[in-house]
Amino acid sequence: MTNFVFSRRAIQARINTLSQTLELSQLAALVNRLNARDESRLHAMWEVVLLSALSKVGSLQHERALPNGRRPDIYWKIEKQSGGSLTLIGDITTISDSGLEAQNPFKFLSKEIVRLACKSGLQPGSFWIQVRGKTVGESHKSKMRLMLPEKANLNSFIKNELEPWVHSVKKISTAKSKLERTEDFIDLKIIYDPDWKNGGGSYTSYTVATSKSINPLFSALKGKVTQLNGAPDDAIRIIFACDGGSDLIRNGVNGKSYYTFTSREVAEDFLRQNSSIDFVLLSTISEQHQRFGLPTNYQMSYDLVCAPPAFRSDRVTTESIDNLTEALNTILPDVPQPLRPAYHSASLLKKAGVGHDQLGAYSMQQNKITVSSRGLMKFLSGEISAEEFNEAHRWDDSGMHQNPFARHRHSGLMISKIEVECGNDKDDDDITFTIDKWDPANSPFAIPSTDEKNA
Repeated sequence: MTNFVFSRRAIQARINTLSQTLELSQLAALVNRLNARDESRLHAMWEVVLLSALSKVGSLQHERALPNGRRPDIYWKIEKQSGGSLTLIGDITTISDSGLEAQNPFKFLSKEIVRLACKSGLQPGSFWIQVRGKTVGESHKSKMRLMLPEKANLNSFIKNELEPWVHSVKKISTAKSKLERTEDFIDLKIIYDPDWKNGGGSYTSYTVATSKSINPLFSALKGKVTQLNGAPDDAIRIIFACDGGSDLIRNGVNGKSYYTFTSREVAEDFLRQNSSIDFVLLSTISEQHQRFGLPTNYQMSYDLVCAPPAFRSDRVTTESIDNLTEALNTILPDVPQPLRPAYHSASLLKKAGVGHDQLGAYSMQQNKITVSSRGLMKFLSGEISAEEFNEAHRWDDSGMHQNPFARHRHSGLMISKIEVECGNDKDDDDITFTIDKWDPANSPFAIPSTDEKNA
């Protein structure tokens, strides 16, 4: 399956669409970024799917130069309901929590505990880490920080306190133990219990917005103001803010609490402070968890935000809002069906490759065997051995789980038909082999049956 939010096939289809709109050099730049080996590919993905959707209505130009020399992502003209055209200048930005994770290295500390546990021959699942958080800064500029040692002191803490403690646990591994640090700006507890098998940890959420202006979304929006300032006076200015692994955007209205703000509230406050920008379109993936172990259903979710009426520019009228809303309602259904949340994709895209195939998944019905096309290609190309192919499918040399191809071959049967069924968004195909033809070329000679005598 794809490492991206959308299937690779769906993304390629949008690239093909953009070949009719973008210059070859622009398209090549996007493709090169999609093929990069880091998480920046996620931003290129959002650009491709949104530009492709925008190209479906009106006239779209990418990176058209403004009078001040800036080249925003979007120069889009759409028809007005009253006649004439409306020009929109926009830029695409991707919001992630990576900066917050660097400031709150809970994941790093967790990985270090796993590393030290394995090094000492202990089970990582026997450890649990608990960290409290604290709101820091002035009330209107506050943010949540985990009460961990400062980043500059964290390595020293690991070397001088954590590692010796893990070694002491190893000496009496059957006894419970606890490492605790409680100071003015540190509230950390690490527990070892030999009876635990699935350890982990808990921490105060540091991705919530306790301030409307001190958070990744506001910072990213602020960074686009200069890019759009050179737009014509009568052109609508819009920022497309896409989920790149941001809890603030993903949680939407569910992120609201007594002391935190939602992504809409943050965007509204940004527009209130920056009247040169007219709209923000928040784009994320909603997760609908199913009962009875059924797969999670993912759907695109959008929120078009404009400033409160008293802070809107003269460009933002009822007509312009209606025109933009109508155009977006027309084009956004062209964005592909998401297959995973952005935070998961952001993690996967840190690694090179095209994503997992369906190797190991198979089905059997009478004399039909269905396997993964990409998995089969790995085997036929020599990328994996026959032993690895069997192991992936959990096939044995004999018994109930014997390789079905081997079982049919030993019965003297041969392949009579091969069918390929497109897997579409699975980024893989199903290949079905029908093995029901007895053939003396593959088996001992035999006395013909009565039916064969009369044939």
